[in-house]
Amino acid sequence: MFKFNVYPTNPELDRVTTRTVKNKISYLRCHFEKIENIFKIESEELLQEVNLENKRTKSHEDDSQYDYRPSDSLRDIEFIYLRMHRYSAILASYSYLESSMLKICTDLEKRRNIAISVSDLQGDGIFRCKKYLNKMAGIDFEEINHQWSDLATLNKLRNCIVHADGDAERVRGSDNFIAQIESSADLFFVEERLLMISSNFVYSSLNNIESVLVYLASRST
Repeated sequence: MFKFNVYPTNPELDRVTTRTVKNKISYLRCHFEKIENIFKIESEELLQEVNLENKRTKSHEDDSQYDYRPSDSLRDIEFIYLRMHRYSAILASYSYLESSMLKICTDLEKRRNIAISVSDLQGDGIFRCKKYLNKMAGIDFEEINHQWSDLATLNKLRNCIVHADGDAERVRGSDNFIAQIESSADLFFVEERLLMISSNFVYSSLNNIESVLVYLASRST
């Protein structure tokens, strides 16, 4: 009986290389886009129902006969489901960034026989990894400084989602964080200070993560 050779399809199980980074980001991007399209189609259909209901009740003196179900469903998509969906995309993307940077650090420690491990340094998450890669492995971050600056913002969003469920009023340094959100074209608030993320921001974050990890992978061979 003929047997197929089965190879691992999940790139995060392999070493961090240009190939695995591009594959993983492609999966994340495709997954995000598919769900965005599902909500887009559903929203368009609901909007048609809302318009029809508006025409049907245009001559009514009050809204006692108005069917609010389509408009309620449309509002739920715009302010609840899309928010939850994009939060999930941010968390999945950031998790891949952080775990990949940590993997690069530990891999370099073993291959270059570096006496200090990333866990020996002060700091947390991607910032500690950056310090290790720069100080211990000699990787220059100047070339990706712009992308890294955007990832620092992504870190703040991730913390707001994880520790405050998206409520900007509850994060440390909330005044500065709120001002940063209000100055962004792709970030805004719904229902007072509840963080909302545009699809453009998610795509941009994926691009930045890909650029940074490809850069690091190419310099850690």
